[in-house]
Amino acid sequence: MRAFRPLNRSLRAAFILAFVGLVISGCKPASLPDATSPAAQLYVSRCGNCHVPYPPHEMTAAMWDTQVTMMETKIQAAGMRPLTSEERASILDYLKRNAGTE
Repeated sequence: MRAFRPLNRSLRAAFILAFVGLVISGCKPASLPDATSPAAQLYVSRCGNCHVPYPPHEMTAAMWDTQVTMMETKIQAAGMRPLTSEERASILDYLKRNAGTE
């Protein structure tokens, strides 16, 4: 049986750089519609604390209603400041305006 030989430093470095490049290029977040609007920035700041904010078109308006309600439970469980009624309304309005149809 042949013993495992570790990669030499230059080959290991090249492999790591290639892997990191693939990961970064494959994980580029999609741009959000109206990204500079106050509602989009609120969505990113409140929802982007724990995960990359999902593009609004990935869910329908009805799905966003359910999703935001579920996330409010998770926010509370994590001990984070809950959404105010104004924040919730602004985020939901933004998501629904830019929601998908299917």
